[in-house]
Amino acid sequence: MTYRHTRIKVCGFTKEEDVISAIDCGVNAIGIVFYKNSKRSISINQAISIKKEIPPFVDLVALFVNPSRLEVNKVQDAISPDLIQFHGDESPDFCSSFNQKFLKAFRVGAPDLKNSDNLKNACLNYYNAHGWLFDSYSSGYGGSGISFDHKLLKPLFESTQKKRIILSGGINEDNIISILSKIQPYSIDVSSGVEISPGVKSSEKIFRLINLIRMSEKCMPISTI
Repeated sequence: MTYRHTRIKVCGFTKEEDVISAIDCGVNAIGIVFYKNSKRSISINQAISIKKEIPPFVDLVALFVNPSRLEVNKVQDAISPDLIQFHGDESPDFCSSFNQKFLKAFRVGAPDLKNSDNLKNACLNYYNAHGWLFDSYSSGYGGSGISFDHKLLKPLFESTQKKRIILSGGINEDNIISILSKIQPYSIDVSSGVEISPGVKSSEKIFRLINLIRMSEKCMPISTI
């Protein structure tokens, strides 16, 4: 019998104690934001402090939105993140030029990403990405905190690229069971769904979310979408 094991990334940490609690709850990856327009943006010094709390086998992901090359290089030099997450309009060549594993985010529902074919073609343009992250479209950049029609991802699940799919956008403990009963991404990425306020995480919400995910993996049949 094949068992699912959804990887869990929590993004937008600003406090070391929240990172420690999240890891104790079983989070697989910690996301930190380097985008000044975000309420969850942190400095390099804060990132260095957070990095010290991350043990082996937990990934540190640095999120950028349309950064300069210098901005990315400074973060690489300071904290050596395990992955870079590009959440803006960065080109495939730019994303691939840092000699680093990277994730590329796609804002589902954007003018050029409103149907399945457009989404699939956009992903294939970033074939070198270590993962494709799907969030919902909003007027600003960064996480939207809003869900989208997951059926638009069906062609990707039917392809050989299933293990690259990271689902984001409005995920929380109230909807995770319903989501995972219809779609099984390689990983989920959550931020506002486990927060008390922007950048302040709730260990209770993280714990409940992870417990629901693990229970769903034992109880629900595997489907493609």
